[in-house]
Amino acid sequence: MKTVGEILSEKRKQLDLEFGQIEKETKIRQKYLEAIEKNDFNFLPESTTVKGFIKNYASFLNLSSENVLAIFRRDFEENEKGQINPKGFTKEIEEKKISWTPKITFFLSIVILLSVFALFFIKQYSRFSSAPALEISSPVEGGVYGETIEVKGKTDRDATLKINDSLVSVLENGNFQEKIVLPRGENILTIESANRQGKKKTENIKIKVE
Repeated sequence: MKTVGEILSEKRKQLDLEFGQIEKETKIRQKYLEAIEKNDFNFLPESTTVKGFIKNYASFLNLSSENVLAIFRRDFEENEKGQINPKGFTKEIEEKKISWTPKITFFLSIVILLSVFALFFIKQYSRFSSAPALEISSPVEGGVYGETIEVKGKTDRDATLKINDSLVSVLENGNFQEKIVLPRGENILTIESANRQGKKKTENIKIKVE
């Protein structure tokens, strides 16, 4: 079946008419006439104007404007925004939109659950395969202290902690605090944390005792 554009184009060519001549007679700009013959209605103004163009163009070519408009309505429809699309085009787009269903909810729940388990195992593997964390809050590098030094910090709660080769207890939350006595002058404080896999992390802090 022929479209509106094909019918108008064939009739114009039969009458041996040029777009320029039709534009002068109908006051419809040539670019709109060309778009109608190509069925390129997205290029044209709103649907009411398009129907007016088609009606006037058909009448000028001695065609039944009612029949031509009926063919137009057969093949094309107007969406909510006033745009003209081939029939079925709007429905096709709507069908492609994802609608939220219980199946999607279940699938996303599984994905989230698996992601949580994956992150947990990655964290555990990283914990066992790498050296334990070790943060020293006191003393600080280059600090000047009295003979009794308070060493404070945090490590993994199941790590073995040594300060200058002496074992120090670690609290359940990983915090530790120990007082040690150092000779006057410059000292290097060695703090070592080791996990059950033998991975170690060591901090050497240079301080001065007065």
